[in-house]
Amino acid sequence: MKFARTSALAGALLWGVTLLIRTGDSRETELIQKIFLLAVFVIVPLCLSLITADEDWLALRIAVWLQPFAAVVCFVSFLIPQGMLAGVLSSVWLATISFVALAGLLRIFFAESFVSYELSVSAGMLYLPIGGAWLVASRLGIQPLGFGDTIVLLTAIHFHFAGFAAPLLAGLAGRAVRDKQTASRVVGLAATGIILGTPLVAAGITFSPAVALVGTAIVSLGLSLLAVIVLFYVVPATSSIVAKALFFIASLSSIAAMVLACLYAYSIVTHTLVIDIPHMAMTHGLLNSFGFALSSLIAWTLSPPPKH
Repeated sequence: MKFARTSALAGALLWGVTLLIRTGDSRETELIQKIFLLAVFVIVPLCLSLITADEDWLALRIAVWLQPFAAVVCFVSFLIPQGMLAGVLSSVWLATISFVALAGLLRIFFAESFVSYELSVSAGMLYLPIGGAWLVASRLGIQPLGFGDTIVLLTAIHFHFAGFAAPLLAGLAGRAVRDKQTASRVVGLAATGIILGTPLVAAGITFSPAVALVGTAIVSLGLSLLAVIVLFYVVPATSSIVAKALFFIASLSSIAAMVLACLYAYSIVTHTLVIDIPHMAMTHGLLNSFGFALSSLIAWTLSPPPKH
């Protein structure tokens, strides 16, 4: 746990350095790549620190040890042109987070009871390598099903934030309110929405905008329910003023980000320009990555839930 937190702190400093180095060929691409690198350098190690605070799976320890090296190699893959070498370098990140998925499988297999919020944590761990696979495709320059480079990398981001961080955050909230029956049930619903909606969004991007809209609505409902629980149950029980403020920021950011996501999905279905990808990156992307994910993870680090 301590090593993962140290890695996240060092990663934050390195991520700041990446802001000074141009990687994309446009402002839009640059921003999207930097949001992805935030996940690699900071979000993932913070998530791992919160998981390993309660668990000691060997696969998780391997992931924690490899993560700093893999993150740097992943960054290097963005400094060179797309192609075989960039793809090979990015595959180091995929291999590293595959250990997280292995630990997620072990959590499910050896679970003493199937509690919804703990299944949410395991599901997030299983989703993470999907994002790694899309990263490799992006750096290889492959465009599956004719998708452009931007959509391929956005899919990688989707599975790091909505796929991994969001289910984990639902699980942490579930642990915090497990003695409160109503709140615990609402968190269970929120976790279910996040778990089911995340692959629906990805499938919808691939096959049908209407499916993507449904998936976005389900994820949005799940995250909105989670925000309500955090605001009305977690915040009042949190002693740290800083953590309280971060939880508050995270909840409002999540709701705002989901409204934008629904508007974007609606615009794709109806062929009506409400908000485009560059504006989504500037608004939804920043709200979701910094406002929701990063703020929540720092808050839980400062005020961790009871051990499960």
